[in-house]
Amino acid sequence: MSKAFTVIFDTSMLMSCFEKPVDVIGRVEELLEAKINPAILRSQLAELEGLAKSTRSKASRIARAVLELVEEKFAIIDDPGGKPVDDLIVEEASQRGFMVATNDVELRRRLRRLGVAVVYLRRDGKLEVEGLQP
Repeated sequence: MSKAFTVIFDTSMLMSCFEKPVDVIGRVEELLEAKINPAILRSQLAELEGLAKSTRSKASRIARAVLELVEEKFAIIDDPGGKPVDDLIVEEASQRGFMVATNDVELRRRLRRLGVAVVYLRRDGKLEVEGLQP
């Protein structure tokens, strides 16, 4: 394990990891055979905090668990805000050379067009990476 990658995890990827408990950081590191620096945008943090306060019990419970994980292990990236979170993720990842972990098909397509490496969860539950240049 030589190179460390910064990986922005989108909210849906983090939420899905708590629906069926998965050590997503460990699994991404295994997949990439490298240490990762997990990160989220400040705008995502606000999104999660809003979800955690919602009255939908399952979603708010999962959002609280995600917030605890984020607090423990994630870097928070300041972003300009004022745009949809997916747009901010695309901008930050493409400008700064970060990878993105997402299950959002449209977000993956946008990132792929820009040459951003993406980690996603396949239907069989295995993680896969696309667009990673050796």
